[in-house]
Amino acid sequence: MRFPRLRRLFDTSDRSDPEGLDLDFVRTVAPAVDRALSRYFDLEVEGLEKIPEGPALIVGNHNSGAMFLEAIGVGAKWYQHSDDDAQAWHGLAHDNIIGLPVVGRMLHRLGGLQAGHEPAAKAFARGRKVVVFPGGNREAFRPWRDRYKIAFGDRRGFVRLALEHAVPIVPMVFVGGHSGLFILSDNKKLARLLGADRWLRSDTWPLMIAFPWGVTLAPVFHLPLPVGCITRVLDPIPVEPWLDRRDDPAAWDEIYALVTERMQAALDELAERRRTRPWPLRRRPVHAAS
Repeated sequence: MRFPRLRRLFDTSDRSDPEGLDLDFVRTVAPAVDRALSRYFDLEVEGLEKIPEGPALIVGNHNSGAMFLEAIGVGAKWYQHSDDDAQAWHGLAHDNIIGLPVVGRMLHRLGGLQAGHEPAAKAFARGRKVVVFPGGNREAFRPWRDRYKIAFGDRRGFVRLALEHAVPIVPMVFVGGHSGLFILSDNKKLARLLGADRWLRSDTWPLMIAFPWGVTLAPVFHLPLPVGCITRVLDPIPVEPWLDRRDDPAAWDEIYALVTERMQAALDELAERRRTRPWPLRRRPVHAAS
């Protein structure tokens, strides 16, 4: 095999296996990723110390379309906050992203897993954290007017996952990244007309203005603008009070309401704070070395 490293990038091994995480690689790249994204987005992260030891389900809101770089920045900060390999993170990723030959392989090495309850269960069994974004592409491509709204679309799969494995839910709120592009409409009707839910697993087909493409009508990748971003980790929510009702939809509704209400309250507060901040490239100018 002449180019083993190149071949590994195109490896199509099981992307649902947590053992694909390369912690040596993660810890090697984390400092550089942290510096780059912290500088670009002036990224602030609050409350990492609230994440409990042992398995936990971290639940976040999804910003910035298909280029949710602020989430990668938070992950990089976590690996500098904690040097305990047992506290590794696994993010559940859309099939069409984690399944890509090069990008998907890289995400798998960084801890990404194919979205699903079975991959999450494997990660929990190893005592690790699982990161989910229940709003999926619907929240990722929500219109500009809704950029400061939690938009899970009544998806309660994360609640059932936490109850099934008796792990705490840790809400994580992201604000800022959704201002790095301008989404005029999510075009759900057009997505249904195109059958995108069948061949792309997408129920949106956004009309947006994004760099460098300008006006686009598709859920495409883009380069986010350098907008200020803040992330806050909220207090964990133990699920023990609901375990004896784990199969009761009313219990799912109670937990869902508790999580989303707390996240929306934090998002409202952070959004107000963010409005007073200038863009990061103006806030901390780079001075020439003397």
